[in-house]
Amino acid sequence: MTLKNTVAAALMTMSVASYASTSNDIQDKSADDHLISLDLDARLDWQLLSKKGDLDRSQTGFIGKYIALKAHGELMEGLTYTWRQRFSRTPKDNTFWDQTDILDVNYQYDKFDFGAGKQVVLIGGYEYDRAPINLMCPNLFVSNVACYQFGVSAGYQVTSNDHLAFQISQSIFATAADRNLYSYNLMWRGGHNLTERLRLETIWSVNEVEYLKGKYCNYVALGNKLQIDDKYEVLVDLMTRTYPDNRVFKNNTFMGEFAWNISPKWKLTAKVSYDCNRGVNKTELTEVARGTQLVIAGAVGEWYPINNKKHLLKVHAAAFGSMGDNYNSADLMQKNTLYGSIGLTWHMNLFNFK
Repeated sequence: MTLKNTVAAALMTMSVASYASTSNDIQDKSADDHLISLDLDARLDWQLLSKKGDLDRSQTGFIGKYIALKAHGELMEGLTYTWRQRFSRTPKDNTFWDQTDILDVNYQYDKFDFGAGKQVVLIGGYEYDRAPINLMCPNLFVSNVACYQFGVSAGYQVTSNDHLAFQISQSIFATAADRNLYSYNLMWRGGHNLTERLRLETIWSVNEVEYLKGKYCNYVALGNKLQIDDKYEVLVDLMTRTYPDNRVFKNNTFMGEFAWNISPKWKLTAKVSYDCNRGVNKTELTEVARGTQLVIAGAVGEWYPINNKKHLLKVHAAAFGSMGDNYNSADLMQKNTLYGSIGLTWHMNLFNFK
């Protein structure tokens, strides 16, 4: 039985289909009973990039990393919408829709919820779950995955702490020449207090992704977060991707992160990630190039002079290095690469209308 059939059988057994919670840091669906809330997000960095000891002048200097408009609101009780238009994203197909990250409508009824539109493809992991504006030197999979696709989704709140989601979306491997490829995604989000001081949260998924017509690869992605006293966070993302004719655990991404919330205004984070693709299937399409084995490690410091419900101002400093091999020359992080960044991020609530 294929993973697609297994997922379908499980859903029929439970008689639920689950809603794709719009991840990438857009989580507030209620919009505080506003018809529309309009926000502006922007990020500007000065960065340095050195490869094998040589300064890459094309990637060193001031760079506009991100600018986007976000709107969300409640049209009627239970019916909400979310829109995020990123103007700093280069259209890959020369279309307006490539710059639209999210544009979906969701309806919630009792414990059930349903969505349709352009959504985040439901793949597990905490680094994948972050909005692009908050990514600091992400792993290779997150850097390359086409995570925003058209789809339909539905969900069920199993308990107050557990949400099950199922989504059928356009495949992350769809192109302008072939859009008739699909992905079947099942995700569980959970959060449970282990003790008074410890809380475990999870974003797990299984995915069957069509990369060529009638050919599928399977993802298993396990995102885990341990919260300690609301001051420390330990993140562990484990992901493996299996293609036909390949043995398991040949195409993987792992990420570990430790964050220290020193105060409401200061945060320090250390992170390491590992991407590899030792597959033998020459026809596979993947976000991590065949032959790649790359480790990226570094640290980030963040200062929040303003951080409230409506407005945020953040200053960051980051430094990362890599070792190993990367056979995708388009990636920022290559063999023996040093990356440094100092940047300013701001979030502004432009207006709310009830």
